[in-house]
Amino acid sequence: MKIYLISNNLLVEGLNYENKDNLETIRMVRALSIKGEEKAKEISKLSVLNNVEKIYSSFYSSAISSAKYLSSPLELDIYITEKLNDCKVGLLGSKNMKMVKGMQDHEFSYKLPNGESLLDVGNRINNFVNSIKTKGENVAIFTHKRAILGFLLKYGKVGYNLDDNLILEYNGKIIYDDSESDFDIYEITFSLNKIVDIKKI
Repeated sequence: MKIYLISNNLLVEGLNYENKDNLETIRMVRALSIKGEEKAKEISKLSVLNNVEKIYSSFYSSAISSAKYLSSPLELDIYITEKLNDCKVGLLGSKNMKMVKGMQDHEFSYKLPNGESLLDVGNRINNFVNSIKTKGENVAIFTHKRAILGFLLKYGKVGYNLDDNLILEYNGKIIYDDSESDFDIYEITFSLNKIVDIKKI
């Protein structure tokens, strides 16, 4: 059994919202860029996803928009659940997103008021994975970079590179290095309901 955690990171830029106070709603409705739509089409054609039997997505527009390109050729429905939503930021106050990310990458329990830590979102994603792994199906999960990072923290060996950026190792291989990427796909392999391999595709 394999689970594929997929994040399409190419979101539309240059959007101006009348009410900028509702950060979570803004993040949820932010669409894929044109390049992101093209990348979603490319992802759907990857041979490793040919055997997917079920597709899940977060409530975010970008995740659903990515999932639709895989659901169509495989003739599968998309099951949408808030359990796969991105890490909730919370009340920024005087802080900015970059600052919060930097703090969370070094203190995994750090969170803003009304927000989630990387440990929180990791537990949420891990609980969801545990709830579906017993079915033995190959599954594609369209979620988000920070949500995936929270999950990987539970299984990877934590380290930092020379620039003090977070890296994660699994079975002696780097699986997360905090680099900017158009998309991220992680293949989680199970045997007897236990994870036996994690690799980045």
